[in-house]
Amino acid sequence: MKNDKIGVVGAGLIGGSIAAYALEKKKEVICFGRNASRLKKALRSGICSQVTTDFSRAGECDIIFLSTPVDTIIELGKKIIPFMKKGAILTDVGSVKRQICASLFPAAKKRGVSFCGAHPMAGSEKTGFENARPDLFKGTVVFIAKDKNSSAQGGKILKRFWAGAGAECVSIDPEKHDAFTSVTSHLPHLIAFCFAESFCRFEKKHPSVRRATAGSFESITRIAKSSPVLWSAVFAQNRKALILRARDFRKSLDAMILSLEKKTSPLRTLKKISGNYEKSDNQAGKKNNRKR
Repeated sequence: MKNDKIGVVGAGLIGGSIAAYALEKKKEVICFGRNASRLKKALRSGICSQVTTDFSRAGECDIIFLSTPVDTIIELGKKIIPFMKKGAILTDVGSVKRQICASLFPAAKKRGVSFCGAHPMAGSEKTGFENARPDLFKGTVVFIAKDKNSSAQGGKILKRFWAGAGAECVSIDPEKHDAFTSVTSHLPHLIAFCFAESFCRFEKKHPSVRRATAGSFESITRIAKSSPVLWSAVFAQNRKALILRARDFRKSLDAMILSLEKKTSPLRTLKKISGNYEKSDNQAGKKNNRKR
């Protein structure tokens, strides 16, 4: 199979960027969706060669990327699999992997389709194909699922695709992936949303407070502008790991509050946190240098 025809379900930022990259590489790209009006706009934007609301056309594709909110991926995957041709590859780009892989791999295998989950660590608070670009994945990491619910052959082909897009491919167990992203991605978004809510409560009493905002405020509120629909689905599907990380974060926050309540200097606590992170950061830097 030459993998010359690519299907993308969900032409948002990630899906649109996958489509744009594949089209740049002279692949034929079909964008699938339910909103005909949005699909027509995606076609006019030049990110793909065809659009359709007819999922039976999945049989034309060599590789199909499911790029929709994580709570819809399993449903859409099971809807598309019966139309796919044997030997084709099905993958997704969801930021939660265990549940998706466990559900779609066996369903795909029955059809003779190779399923292998993936997750490009790329994105923005901006959404939609309007913000898609073919070079979005350059210099990023793409996790490729590797366990009993992942096709080894599908994984090899997907690694070639993602490497071509400029990404570093890392094989990972889906459960381990979900633990990793709960702390590196999902918890920061949770904190940002909660901070934004706290800020809005304060702003109601002090409407002029935004005059006092600067760089640090913009840094933490940037991701609070992310899609609530998308992130509520992520939080729910990775609930178990995220709760553990949130409770652990609360321990650190409570320790800082306690230090302030005792009217003691928070210097010791801050030095400990700063020292631990600096040590961790230095060790990570040394590991990365050895890899190079």
